[in-house]
Amino acid sequence: MSLLGIFSIAQTGLVAQKVAIEVTSENIANVNTPGYSRQRTIMETAPTTTANGFPMGTGVRVAQVQRSYDDMLQRLLKNENSSYGEASVEQTAMIRIEQLFNDLTSSGLGKSIQDYFNAWEDLSVNSQGSAERQAVLSTGGLLADNFNRLNTYLTDLKTQADQSLQGLTSDVNDKLKTIATLNVQIQQTENMNGNANELRDQRDLLVRDLARKVGIEYREEDDKTLTLTLASGETLVSANLYGEFSLQDNGGKYDIHLKQAGSAAGSPVDLSGAKGEIAGTLQVRDTIVDSYLSRLDELAYNLANQVNSLHTAGYGTDGSTGNNFFTAPAGMAGYSGLIKVAVTDPAAIAAADTDPTLPAGGTGNNLNALKLAALKTAQVPSSYGDITLTSFYNTLVGGVGVGVQDAERSVSLSESVLKQLDNLRESQSGVSLDEELVNLIKYQKAFEGSAKLITTATEMLDTVLGLVR
Repeated sequence: MSLLGIFSIAQTGLVAQKVAIEVTSENIANVNTPGYSRQRTIMETAPTTTANGFPMGTGVRVAQVQRSYDDMLQRLLKNENSSYGEASVEQTAMIRIEQLFNDLTSSGLGKSIQDYFNAWEDLSVNSQGSAERQAVLSTGGLLADNFNRLNTYLTDLKTQADQSLQGLTSDVNDKLKTIATLNVQIQQTENMNGNANELRDQRDLLVRDLARKVGIEYREEDDKTLTLTLASGETLVSANLYGEFSLQDNGGKYDIHLKQAGSAAGSPVDLSGAKGEIAGTLQVRDTIVDSYLSRLDELAYNLANQVNSLHTAGYGTDGSTGNNFFTAPAGMAGYSGLIKVAVTDPAAIAAADTDPTLPAGGTGNNLNALKLAALKTAQVPSSYGDITLTSFYNTLVGGVGVGVQDAERSVSLSESVLKQLDNLRESQSGVSLDEELVNLIKYQKAFEGSAKLITTATEMLDTVLGLVR
């Protein structure tokens, strides 16, 4: 091998170690960058040549800059992000619902039911008392107001969930567009033998973020692009094409439409079972809140019907009869938002079972008030079986508590799994400053060695040239 060959070998060493130092510097600089994967410089010997009949190496070259990446781990993170997104939305809704049914306050619905029937008990003791009659009206009004309040809050929760779909679908659309753009950039870079590791990291992070919004599947094509689909098969991203979600009003709530990647028109798509925040939002809007609204409607409906059936059979001190105490329900659905006290005159409160204005009516008749007070402990047919009105409400509140616990358990489990997966990814793909500093010293010494080789070769060349002179 000639002296020039030594220079060539030294040059390859300088170039290779310089690249390795640059890669190490990139790792150190991105130690806190979300989604960044550690990169490694893979070196290999340069092609050999023959010198003096012996095969001789011609130095070193960088084979590739390799990204630490585990596709199985990426898929596990993607799936768990979808589960966590759905569970977190449902937990937030359940916590808000729990606050509505919190009867630790003095004005909760459970307390209102008890106070209302206690007022009938007081009236049965003094059926002619104006204060007792006014108390029945007041507690009845407060009871109706509490039904209305809970109905309004639950309905508002449905509306807020529906409106949040605007932001969610817009965010998803932005991510789909960005992933399609990254597909093109990665394809162009790697087709020119460039390094697209950072672009791939960005794309993988976007996939995980997107999975938290809506459940997706992905596959990498031979041309280096990612194809994204919903679990049901609809195409979200294909090469440089991307789909778009839109919302269509349907009777006061949004239906979700999807224009698939490469399609000209959109069509309805069902995301209720697709996991992610959108699926959780649809679950809150269409199932969770409705289940508590229906129970609240049933309680208001049963209470009003039981009270009205007895009240219409009784008589007020003014001799009136056939009066509903609460507005008569036309149906159960939505009644908790419609219930009102129909009686406005305390004299029309039917505490008696006979007309007190007649000679045989008896001015102190309290028999109907006793029957109404007894509703507090009466068994009433319901979706929970034969149960008292108070027990029905307590069962409803208990169901809310169980729902909150289930939601918190789901979130806690997902958080735990995500933490483990993130730690595993960090151990495999994250940057260790200690390791990078050791590598930096190693590459620095190798660079200095190559530089020393050039110095030595230069001295040898000077010696040869000196002999020539």
